[in-house]
Amino acid sequence: MSEVTGLALLLPWPDMRLMPNRKNGRHWGGSQSAKEQARRDGRVVAVAELGRRRFIGSDRIPVKVTFMSPDRRGRDLDNLLACIKPQIDGIAKALGIDDRRFRPLVVDDGVDPAKRGYLKIKVGDV
Repeated sequence: MSEVTGLALLLPWPDMRLMPNRKNGRHWGGSQSAKEQARRDGRVVAVAELGRRRFIGSDRIPVKVTFMSPDRRGRDLDNLLACIKPQIDGIAKALGIDDRRFRPLVVDDGVDPAKRGYLKIKVGDV
């Protein structure tokens, strides 16, 4: 089995139900299905990219998240980062590591010319 030290992942734009600023005191159950789907998306995409290889990394694994927005609306990056926690958890599970090792975590943004929106996540040495 070969080994890999980095992955480049493309994930769908986060579900709006996961945005912390949109919850407005709503019950946690209202976003549970979105969290489960997001965690599954992260895991499935990472497993597909990993293939039959084994991920190896040091104690600290650099991660860069780029939010490719579906439009030019200004968005709060820390709010976006909070809403992708399930995807990050799913990726960590697929790699067999604890997500505490994802450091530094760099967040950036851009605009998707196709206007669909997606996430680019680079894990490790890509």
